[in-house]
Amino acid sequence: MRFELNETEDKKLLALFNQHEKNIDYLLYLRDLIWQEPHLNSGLFINKNSFETRQEFIKQVLENNKTDSSFINKNLLWDTQEVMLDTFTNNPYYQALKNITFDQDGWKLSHKVMKAFTLFPYDEQYHYGSNSILKMSLGYFTKDYDYPTISLYDQEWMSLNPHEIRTMEMPIQTAKGKVLTLGLGLGYFAYMVHLKEEVKEVYIVEMDLELIKLFQKHLLPLFPHREKIHIIKADALAFINQINDRDYDFIFSDLWHDVSDGLPMYIKLLERFDKFAYTKRHYWIENSLIAYLRLLIIGVIKDEYYKNESDYDDIQLTIKKNLENYTLHNSYELDALLNIKGVKNSVLIK
Repeated sequence: MRFELNETEDKKLLALFNQHEKNIDYLLYLRDLIWQEPHLNSGLFINKNSFETRQEFIKQVLENNKTDSSFINKNLLWDTQEVMLDTFTNNPYYQALKNITFDQDGWKLSHKVMKAFTLFPYDEQYHYGSNSILKMSLGYFTKDYDYPTISLYDQEWMSLNPHEIRTMEMPIQTAKGKVLTLGLGLGYFAYMVHLKEEVKEVYIVEMDLELIKLFQKHLLPLFPHREKIHIIKADALAFINQINDRDYDFIFSDLWHDVSDGLPMYIKLLERFDKFAYTKRHYWIENSLIAYLRLLIIGVIKDEYYKNESDYDDIQLTIKKNLENYTLHNSYELDALLNIKGVKNSVLIK
């Protein structure tokens, strides 16, 4: 990659690199913070209004998890919101599962409790502004949240935690016609879309036979319109090679647990589905995947600018290869590299 920037454009690029480092620090700080599942005594917030409660909550979080970053200190407050508990406890699938448990062949459906004033990821992360400022979406309840979770040998597979429910709102709203979902999980997406009149059939691709059996025995009987549900035992990444445009009206892909294990599969799906013109596609936490890929792209551009040698994974090597003959002249071209279309193009093998 080459750079032919005037002084003004060069300063803009350096400002982007500076913000990039702040974004990385914020991401790492929140990763460690959320992993600890910090929660505070509800008594600290008695007789305070909503904003005062949020201020006090974040103040206590920062006091318990100190950071020298003014960016983190400033943004944590504005990226956090109080979330209404009944938004989730009134959910139809939550209501259907609230009295259901099972423990069979390593698979277990149980219930966890998220204590009041526990900080949790609420929605997807994204970038905004010319410097690609990373914005997180965090939440907390003011009451305990009891929610169902399915695990395999005590490793959580999927749950009705706030992030799972929140990040599936858009695909559930937009699905219609003949729907394909790649990945079964807890059956949440399939349940919610099968309730819609405009959804005629739901095809679920799942490779784990034991999970399919448990779903058919314990969960499928909870579905009011079971005749809409069709289960296909197959490896999703192999199955997609059989799919053509118009075979389905809507495809939802949910094959990963988070961004870190989702990127390689997301890229494979992009490569397969990118040319589809009719069938609508939605990828779980795609905004977060795009945000993470944007961080990788900026990291590669920064290394190219400073002529750093770094150890790259396969995704970063693809980005570097796709940029090797690119000459950056101005911030308009940089914006084109970092917008959604540019991000997707940067990771597709050419």
